[in-house]
Amino acid sequence: MLDWQVDDRPATPYTRCYVAVMWLLRDKKAFEGTTHTLDQAMELQAKGDRPPTRWTRIARLVSSERRGDIEVWRVRPRPWLPGHVAPARARVLYLHGGGFVHPLTADYWRLVRALSLAPAEVLVPAYPLAPLHTVDDVLPRLVELAMDLTQERPELPLVIMGDSAGGALSLAIAEQLRERGARMPAGLVCLSPWLDVTLGDEKVAGLESTDPMLAESGLRAAGRLWAGRRSPLDPIVSPSEADLENLPDIDVFIGDHDILRPAVSAWADRARRSSTTRVTVHEVNAMFHVWMTRAVPEARRTRRQLVRLVRERASAARLAH
Repeated sequence: MLDWQVDDRPATPYTRCYVAVMWLLRDKKAFEGTTHTLDQAMELQAKGDRPPTRWTRIARLVSSERRGDIEVWRVRPRPWLPGHVAPARARVLYLHGGGFVHPLTADYWRLVRALSLAPAEVLVPAYPLAPLHTVDDVLPRLVELAMDLTQERPELPLVIMGDSAGGALSLAIAEQLRERGARMPAGLVCLSPWLDVTLGDEKVAGLESTDPMLAESGLRAAGRLWAGRRSPLDPIVSPSEADLENLPDIDVFIGDHDILRPAVSAWADRARRSSTTRVTVHEVNAMFHVWMTRAVPEARRTRRQLVRLVRERASAARLAH
């Protein structure tokens, strides 16, 4: 079952200027070429994940814990936030993107702060990255984390959300939970998801000139590193061909200037034939890859929508149980 919604409002003048600066600064150079992509990834990994920003620590309750060998940040709303009531009424497991090779950046904490306003506990794992780790190393640990979160506080419905590579991981985790017969999350939310790490659709080349963030060559290399001994087309790596039956409701957010959009379109065609999973695609005009983490008007609008979505999924889960 598929519902494809399009927000065709033009980009604001501010955002058009913002994107022009992204092009000027060559944001996409991090994924240009195999060697450069790997060198850049290792340099960023050596610096480490960016912890919650100072404003995040001031505006929210922030803590961290070890889950096995993974550090997990927990961000919760403060009781004194205007218009808000503590404690949280949902949990969000947020899986960051970065092509499976880049660590957490400061932009993610802007989105995490917003999600906590559901109100929700937002848990952000700093999961291991390629090339030192592969999907076979990391996915089982994230599945165990998701299972723990659903069992620890069953009164808090869990929404699994991720962007780009994290969007692919969100689907892979849900598929593994289904195979294990484990409790399913209340919903899946995939932001600019990387559904086909091979970027095999011929339309990708035509979109690269409109995407200020991503380049084909480096992305493909990162996908191969993440796949390890598996084929990059394995559904655990590229969920574009994964079984969609008996999954929670899935919401996908994609911009029409994103080189990952063609895979979303192909995946949505399969969703039309699914009789058990409801899929909603939210396409936003003139938006680039993972725009919802940025400080632009369209991103703030999308973050408000995501907060409403977490509330809705959590409320529906409580009613169902």
